[in-house]
Amino acid sequence: MGTTDNPHGAAASALGYLFQCRYALLEGLRAVPDTPQLLISIEKFDDVAFEANGEPTDLIQTKHHIDKGDLSDASIDLWKTIGIWLKRVAEDIEAPFRTKFVLLTTASAPDESAASFLRMRDRDEAAADKLLMAAAKSSKNKKIVDTCASYAALPENIRQSLLRAVMILDGSPNIIDVREEIARELHHAAPRDHLDKLVERLEGWWFGAVIRALSGAAPSAIPVLAIEQRVDELREEFKRDALPVHFKGVDPSPTVIADLDKRPFVRQLRKIEIGPKRIEYAIRDYYRASEQRSRWAREDLLIDGELGYYERELTEAWEPRHAAVVEQCESGSPEQKIALGQSLFKWAEQDANFPLRSVRERFLTHGSYHILANRYEVGWHPDFKADSDQTDEGDK
Repeated sequence: MGTTDNPHGAAASALGYLFQCRYALLEGLRAVPDTPQLLISIEKFDDVAFEANGEPTDLIQTKHHIDKGDLSDASIDLWKTIGIWLKRVAEDIEAPFRTKFVLLTTASAPDESAASFLRMRDRDEAAADKLLMAAAKSSKNKKIVDTCASYAALPENIRQSLLRAVMILDGSPNIIDVREEIARELHHAAPRDHLDKLVERLEGWWFGAVIRALSGAAPSAIPVLAIEQRVDELREEFKRDALPVHFKGVDPSPTVIADLDKRPFVRQLRKIEIGPKRIEYAIRDYYRASEQRSRWAREDLLIDGELGYYERELTEAWEPRHAAVVEQCESGSPEQKIALGQSLFKWAEQDANFPLRSVRERFLTHGSYHILANRYEVGWHPDFKADSDQTDEGDK
């Protein structure tokens, strides 16, 4: 890999790419009410594109500058973008009649510049063409000289048809501001105090969808309807009486598994001779439940004492069942105690299902029982309390 003299070059490139991805999500949200049938692609037809029936309807070039910048008639950004559009026209002379060519940039077009005449309002394609022709003929910049020559060589009617399809959106929000725009689009989807979390969850899903599309793991275009569907799902999760679920389907790393394998809840399972596969599932659910409960607590989503009441419900459901196990084996053999412990654990593992407010996830009930077992507040073997003196600070 080569190096660059600009230590901020890689960061700027990364910001530019994240900007176009975030902007694509914003435009997808805006498209939901009127054009939900469209598909969004990134780095397919252009930086960002809307398409229908396999053909682009809007080709969007995005240019992100930390220091804003200037979209003058000699701007490299402007001419590089024109060069991309010229290639499209060379391949398909009819493209300007059915496709919108959009330049979205954080830079600003000076008054009376070519770009200023190609904004949404107060347009004047003839004035823009005159200024672009003058810039093309006078430019000595090696980076754009070929594009300038190609533009100047086009017949006037083709230049005019291209410029009629061009839309300049200068002075656009930067990458931070675009996120605020996304939040504004979603202001009805969640309570105000949960809105940032909803945007975070939506963007996490969106960037994952973009990565799958770019890597070929999924179709290259993402339906606008998929955005609407995901917002609907999140809206349900972020209702005032709902708790968002983050860790369903998340697996612990091998390092975490190795650490959890030493915990008291696992020792309890081994005491009743639970097999390694079921212990693996128990570790997974303990991890998911612990992480989910911790995140709810960090984000202040739990009502005072709510988790304590939940654990009390689990404990009270376990208490009579464990008492019955103890009664059945007061003078029983070690083998009988193990068998009865296995039957009690099977209930917690497979049948117990207690919701926490709106969340009815098996991993939450199962994992929470292991959290309680890790503290020796519940157990499976009739004599599980006898082992509680093995607990150390690392087990709690």
